[in-house]
Parts: sequence; structure tokens; C-alpha cells
Amino acid sequence: MSRRTRFAWLCFTLVSLVTPAACGGSGNGSDFDSEDASSIAFTVNRSGFGEIWVMDSEGRNRTRLTTAGETPTDAAGSTSPAWSPDGGLIAFASTGQARNEDQRDVEIYVMRADGKETKRLTSDRVLDARPAWAPDGTRIAFAHLPGWGTEDLDGVIVLMDAEGRGRAQLTRHREAGLIFDSDPAWSPDGNLIAFTRTTFLPDVQVHSAIYTIEPTGDRERLLVDDGAEPAWSPDGRLMVFTSTRDRNGETCFQECSPNGEIYVARSDGTGLRRLTTDPADDRSPTWAPDGRRIGFVSDRSNRNNHENEIYVMAADGGDVRRLTNTDVWDLEPAWR
Repeated sequence: MSRRTRFAWLCFTLVSLVTPAACGGSGNGSDFDSEDASSIAFTVNRSGFGEIWVMDSEGRNRTRLTTAGETPTDAAGSTSPAWSPDGGLIAFASTGQARNEDQRDVEIYVMRADGKETKRLTSDRVLDARPAWAPDGTRIAFAHLPGWGTEDLDGVIVLMDAEGRGRAQLTRHREAGLIFDSDPAWSPDGNLIAFTRTTFLPDVQVHSAIYTIEPTGDRERLLVDDGAEPAWSPDGRLMVFTSTRDRNGETCFQECSPNGEIYVARSDGTGLRRLTTDPADDRSPTWAPDGRRIGFVSDRSNRNNHENEIYVMAADGGDVRRLTNTDVWDLEPAWR
């Protein structure tokens, strides 16, 4: 696989802004019954264009928060929704009014939970993505990726306050080469930030691992090798994540790569357990607020067409149920 192809595939994983499923509507289908009133924000991908939607925990009452605007094009739009701790705001990554395929247009925005009063927080002509709120709501961590798509990639995690001010670089790389950090996730007590570090190795191999670091930039440590997309359980005792370690199937998007599965481990990285066993591509895990369930994205309904839908399972991996059933890609669930 060429380095350029790897960049394209990783771009899909990182910001969900590339080639699509079919264009179409917003069906509701779900047989999952739940008594809670929690909500899930997620990304809808229509022919490569991202939009932020919300739905209830049963997969119903789908509501679009961001709009496509005029002549939406591939690799543009809004992705990566993240709820503020009080549920009143949603941070997200977006190309704003830009309609061309240029990842340098992706910046961090925030809006009210009803989609109104959108405000842009970053403006640097650098790919900024994957926002994550601190538990006290005062700061946002995000992936800052200068040189994306080039040989000069050196992506890091950056912190800023909730108004977009006071930016500070959190992670740094001791080694030279193509490395980027993404997927920041704050521990519930605010003492640690987990993140994915992806390294391009010789022979165009790609390796990802989960690290943790203090918000001061101190005490960086490897938590889980061969892992990505970390998410802390609400009580901070567990971490769910994606891994390709078992090589259970493959997805051939442009070229073939191993499918992801969902795993869980203790917050110190021990006690790793695999939760999903389907040969489909499973990724983007998110915890329910009560810690009893995990939402995730899978193409198991139609692997040939990569029909990505949102599923939910019990925290032990049982009782897998499908929440969405649409003719678009439903991606990046964020539960609150």
C-alpha cells in the first residue's frame, strides 16, 4: 500500500470526510428499548459530506444540527461531535463554509445542543479535529495536524480554553518521522488525557498505540499497544478502545487493511478483553452515561458496501443491537 493511500485511509478514520455510502434519507429503524432519556450525537456522511445529528438512545427522533449548505462536496462538512459536560454545547470539527476538498479548512467549532449559535474556535489553516471537553467544561483538547497528507506530518494534542484562547501544545515527539497524535479523551476526574499515537513505520506500515498524559504535559506513558480511539468509562475504572490485533477480517477501501474490533481494559491498561467478534469493521466506541452499555460503529449489516451503522451492546460485549438503519453512513457516536 502506498503512503498516499495510507493517508487517505487514515483521513477517513480521523475525520470521516471521504468516500461514501449511497446518498439518501434519514430512516429511524431500531428495535432497541431503553428507559433512559440520554442522547447520542453522531456524524452522518452523505457522499463524503459530513453533518452532525442527534438521536435518542433508541436510535429514534433523528434531528440534524448542521446543514450541508449549497453544493456540498466530498471531504467537507462537520464531524467529530463532543458534548460539553453539562450537555448544553457540542464541539465539533468542520470545514465551515468551505466546499473544496482541503483538510486545512477543518477547524474546531462549538454550537448549542440544538444546533444554534455556532462559534468558530480555531482559525489556523491546519487540520484541527477530534475535540474533547475537560470534565469541568473549561478546556478542550484536540488533534492539531500540520502537514496532513504530506511527508512533514507531525500531529500533536493541543489544549485551549472553551472560548478558543490560551492554546498550549500538550504532546511532543522524541523521534523523527511521520507521527501524529489524535483521539484525546479526558479521564472523568480530569487528571489524565488518553490519546492515540499513530506512527508510520518503514515499508509503509502503520502502528497505533494508546498513551496517557497529564494535562500539564507531564508523565506521558504507554497504556495499550496496538490500540486506538480510547474512551473512559463514566466511573474511570475501564477504558474501551479499538484494535486490529486479532486480524479478524479486513476492509478493502481503496486497498485492504485489517478490520477493527472493540476491546476493554482496566484504566491502567491491564485486564484486556475483546468485546466484539464479528469479522466486520467495528470502531468508534462510546460509553452510555450509566456505564452499562457501549455504542459503536460497524459495517456488519453489509460489509461489501461498507454500510456503516451505529450499534449498541452491553458493557460485557453481549446483547448487540442495531440502532440505525439508513441509506447514509452513521458514524462517530458520542453519548451523553
